[in-house]
Amino acid sequence: MEDLREGNLRETDPKRKDPREILGPIAYIYRSHLAYMVKELEAYRVGSGQFEFLMSLYYKDGVSQETLAKELKVSKATSARAIQSLEKEGYVYRERDETDLRAYRVYLTDKGKEMRDIILKKLTAFTDILFSDFTFEEKEIFRMLIHKAVTKLFEPGFEPPSDRSDD
Repeated sequence: MEDLREGNLRETDPKRKDPREILGPIAYIYRSHLAYMVKELEAYRVGSGQFEFLMSLYYKDGVSQETLAKELKVSKATSARAIQSLEKEGYVYRERDETDLRAYRVYLTDKGKEMRDIILKKLTAFTDILFSDFTFEEKEIFRMLIHKAVTKLFEPGFEPPSDRSDD
């Protein structure tokens, strides 16, 4: 990590580049982001990753649990546990889907809606810290490049590789 702090990404043989030189810092930022948000939202009893469910619902309220799981790229079980915790704390409620009685739609409560500004304030504080040494231009370049990279993950047909063998 020391090399990364000093900005010394090593150029090596293009065929033998270590993907951790890019993916490692991204993963570290993500884990730090989650740890920061857990600490900041602890008083509100919003657990690890649960704020992401709330953020998705702020964008589109009343989606199915399965849709939330797909959008957040988590398992259905993880989604169910997060929603159950948020429901227990009064941030969301579930209703049976009228068109598919096996499914539930998830809605924000007033308490859940009130958390929006708090969560956004905490997210903004984290990004302000993260990019405090960046110029405006550097932030824009970073934003464009990261969006360009993540776009590939949303292309039709992209599926994470499976460890299972179909043999």
